[in-house]
Order: sequence, then structure tokens, then C-alpha cells
Amino acid sequence: MGILLLLTLVLSGFLGALWPQGLMAPDLFLVLALLHARSLPYYLGLPWAFFLGLVQDLLGYGLLGLHAVGLLSASYAFYAASRRLAPGEVPGVLFSFLWAFSAKWAGYFLVAYWLRLELPAFLPLDLLLEGLFTLPLVLLAWRFGPPSPRP
Repeated sequence: MGILLLLTLVLSGFLGALWPQGLMAPDLFLVLALLHARSLPYYLGLPWAFFLGLVQDLLGYGLLGLHAVGLLSASYAFYAASRRLAPGEVPGVLFSFLWAFSAKWAGYFLVAYWLRLELPAFLPLDLLLEGLFTLPLVLLAWRFGPPSPRP
């Protein structure tokens, strides 16, 4: 698990340097949080997601706790969705990712509302692009990552 975190840190550094300015990049920490959520029971996956969000916050990407709540919400939503859907089938995989991705952004807006921050302009195209760039990486991580303990 530490190797995956180190790989995520290195890849996010390269991605930050090479990605075009102004274009939403894939969320590699969400990929890692969902990989842990898929391969660990919820009582281990949720603290890991919160820890990964804190690491992402400490790297300078936002307020302390913003990404932690977002990734925690995403993992919680993933656990809830994957428990009710068929785990290996395409509609279940896509819906669980969509549910987790939506919960991540709902967690961000919840923290922004709670702290009375001025909300940025809501651009659905940016969210769509981030989701489209993150989904293949999540599918790739699930394909080559540790197997799911659930049948």
C-alpha cells in the first residue's frame, strides 16, 4: 500500500508538470482511494481514504480537510453502491464510480458551505472532463490492482 501511495505521488507530480494549464486533470488520489475501497473492508478503507485526502491537502491542493472529506465521501458512496450492485458487471462498475465521483464533489461543496467559503463557478464541463479522465485510470487500477475480497 505504501508503494501505491509513492507511485501516486510521483505520477501526480509528473501530471502536474505535464498537464495543460486550465484543463481538469484526473484525480489520482481518488483512483487510489477507490482501489483501497475495492480491496479492503470498509473499516480499513474509510480511514485510508481520509488519510489519502489529508496527504492530498498537505501537498498544497487545498484547505486542510477539503480533499479528506471528499475522498471519505467517495469511498463511503462506493461501499454503499458496490454492496447493492453486481460487482463485476459493466453497469455496476460504472454506476459505482459515478456515485463515488459525485459524492467526492458533494463532500467538497459540503466543506465549502460549512466554512462559508465563496463557491467557485460551477462548470459541468470541468466535472465531466475530470470524470472522463479519471474513469479509465480507475478501471486500469481495478484490473491490475489487488483482487476484491468480496465475491
